[in-house]
Formats: sequence, structure tokens, C-alpha cells
Amino acid sequence: MTDRRISWSDGEISQSVNAAQMRMFDLAYRKHGFSRKILHLETGIPLSTLKSWEEGTSMPIEGAVLIAGAKGFPNELLSLLFEPAAKTVCDAEPDEADIDDLAISALDVLQKYVRYRHPESAGGVRLVPGEIEDIRHSAAGFCDRASKVA
Repeated sequence: MTDRRISWSDGEISQSVNAAQMRMFDLAYRKHGFSRKILHLETGIPLSTLKSWEEGTSMPIEGAVLIAGAKGFPNELLSLLFEPAAKTVCDAEPDEADIDDLAISALDVLQKYVRYRHPESAGGVRLVPGEIEDIRHSAAGFCDRASKVA
């Protein structure tokens, strides 16, 4: 894994976190069905505030905490906010279902890898950027689940 740490003096942390924040909201909607309206109903955060965060206005930590408490909001998406520090978010206490989730997540990564390496995929046997990003997203979910079990 590449070291993605960013120096505070570079002034890149805010840009990196804001870009990750916008990506988090985009993936939450596209891959998990968390629309602005659903997040509003789950968290009480005003729709206008959610919209501004989706567009890149810096979200305060209190907002991230409220979103983390939304039922079913994926830890791997919250973890995007902490990529500059190479940290991930996971649930506090594992349970037996976490082992099942880990196995399912591992299978998801493997299936995507095999599908994208197929000669009839977009890049043939080579991975193309969109495929790599999809595998990385699934791998982040796998890491989240693995950290719960380990």
C-alpha cells in the first residue's frame, strides 16, 4: 500500500479531505442509496447543509459523527475522510456476523478482480482506471470488515 500521508504545511489536507468528502457522498448515493433526503431523515441535518457538503464545503466533525450514526452507512465511506492519515473507521465491537461479512467482502473483491481481468472486459486482461477504483472501493470495505474481526 502506498503511503498517502500529507504534510500539514503542504496545505493539501483540506483539499484532500474535501475531495474525499465529495466522493463519500457520491458513492453513498450511487452505490448505497443514501440520498440527501435519506441522510436528512436519518440525521436531522438540513438538506441545504448536506448539499453544501456534497459540493465540497468542509464538513465539521459533528457532521461526520451524525452521518456515522445513520443506520447502515458504510464505514468504508467514512474512512475516505481519513485517508490522508492512513486510518479507517470501524465499529467498536465485533460480533459473529462480522466474520460472515468479511467472507462476503473477500468474495466481492475477488469477483470484481476476476470479472475485470476477463478478456471481454473494458480493458481486456488489463485493469483500467474505473475498474481499479471499483476494486479499491471493495478492498476498503474488506479492510473495514477485517479490522472488526482481527
